[in-house]
Amino acid sequence: MKKRSLSFILACALSITSLTACGSSKTAEATTAAAAEAAAGQTQAASGEASIYEKFQKRDPITIKWLAYNTYGQPDEANSKIIQEVEKKYNVKFDFWFVDDQQWDQVLGVKLASGEMPDIMKIKNINNTSVYYDQGVLAEITDDILNKMPHYKATIEKYDSDHNIWVDTMIDGKRYALKSLNYDSSYPTTLVWRKDWLKNVGIDKIPETIDEWEEAMKRFTENDPDGNGKKDTYGMSNTTMNAIFGAYGAIPLKEFRSNGTQNLFMTKKDGKLVYAATQPETRQALEKLADWYKKGYIDPEFVTGENTGGYWADSQAFNNDKIGVTGMSMIAHWNPDGTGKVFDGFAALHPDVKWGETIECGPAPKGPEGYSGTHTWGIAGGSFGFTTEAMKDPDKIEVLCQLIDDNFADFDFATKLKWGYEGEDYKIEDSNYIPNTMKYPDFAASTVGGINVLNLTISNPDHTKIWFKKIFGFTDKYKSTGYVDEKYPITESQNEFLTDLKSKTLETYTNIITGKSDITSFDEFVDLFNNKMGGSIIENEINAEMGNQ
Repeated sequence: MKKRSLSFILACALSITSLTACGSSKTAEATTAAAAEAAAGQTQAASGEASIYEKFQKRDPITIKWLAYNTYGQPDEANSKIIQEVEKKYNVKFDFWFVDDQQWDQVLGVKLASGEMPDIMKIKNINNTSVYYDQGVLAEITDDILNKMPHYKATIEKYDSDHNIWVDTMIDGKRYALKSLNYDSSYPTTLVWRKDWLKNVGIDKIPETIDEWEEAMKRFTENDPDGNGKKDTYGMSNTTMNAIFGAYGAIPLKEFRSNGTQNLFMTKKDGKLVYAATQPETRQALEKLADWYKKGYIDPEFVTGENTGGYWADSQAFNNDKIGVTGMSMIAHWNPDGTGKVFDGFAALHPDVKWGETIECGPAPKGPEGYSGTHTWGIAGGSFGFTTEAMKDPDKIEVLCQLIDDNFADFDFATKLKWGYEGEDYKIEDSNYIPNTMKYPDFAASTVGGINVLNLTISNPDHTKIWFKKIFGFTDKYKSTGYVDEKYPITESQNEFLTDLKSKTLETYTNIITGKSDITSFDEFVDLFNNKMGGSIIENEINAEMGNQ
């Protein structure tokens, strides 16, 4: 039972993008430096702020239309203790909008087009910021509004080491969204190897260079690493391709599969942002992958992806002994102490697994010029915004700002929003926060109960480090190099050209890797991408808006 509970906590922690998909309360680690800092923030928030809560109580209750949570279920206000407590504290009533997460754009688009809008909303795809702006939905987040959230603002400034966290929220020089902070997303995706396979084919260490990788891919394919007497194994599939591109200097796409989210990444060249998809180093990586595919080292089914169902971070190809290395998920997913849900999935099929002997994390491979790295989302997580409807009522904005700021200033309050009530909704055991899976067996149930609904799925990283102290001890040990997403403003031409550019890029890459097209087709693709499909137009707009000369 303990193992199941700990697995659920990590499933919560790393669901889609963040360590923020479960619940909260007071920690046994309150004496740590991070907790002391949080407590100091709480004291600061409390001093002089009692009057604002008195002000809330003196006015009539207001209703806030809330679409700023992961919609795994419909929150049940009538039976949720945490929702009722927050409503009482701020003298509000919440009207929770439910939008099917799998049909978010379609369902929300219809509601917005009809003139309906919530007061605060999650922006599931940051590229939709300009769409919502054009529809008159998103309100400007002015400096005055940001200053109403001093603890949130200070935390953003503390962790925004690149000073670019607001870039992709800007339209015409104005901010139209707030950013969440996801500490786990500052860690690169990890590479996990079948270490027993390496031993079986005569390799005594996890490969570190692209040449060592090639030798391992060859032996995994040709030397029967699982010892079943059949030629039914491959070196790799789609999720390790980012590491190969990283070995040559840039990562062009989020995913290399037909049904993936094909975000196009940018890289810096001569002080300007350009699409990595068209760069010479990307051509080199494609040529290497095409060679490996031709030699049989890459699973022919890579186009459909390693995950064929179930938990999003599982690699069925890896778990079912088809490939010898995977890059499907984050490091913490593989923690063998009971908190790693993906490790548990592998262990269910390999009950004799031993971390460090059967499987283990390895570094991103170094390429011929010394480049290396896997994909890293970066600490800036999802986005959310205030709507023009909310902006009509200063009381709503005041409550929303105070609620957000309290979540960053007050550790106990933040813990309650995230985890619920200690002893009822979770417990603390051996520095782990463990949700009550009897009460909340899945995300839908915890969402119905109001857990992780009113914190906008955002967390102060200083709090996160306490809640997941044991997990981060493991991830720090195996942290490798990574390429952090370059942030850029959303420009008008992106809505016109980006969808077709994504599709064309994936089609071209797939054809080159599988041998349907020669590597020289990459040069034709670059010309088409830049000059006929709008790629250069987008790049020019982005660099002009960012002041890159």
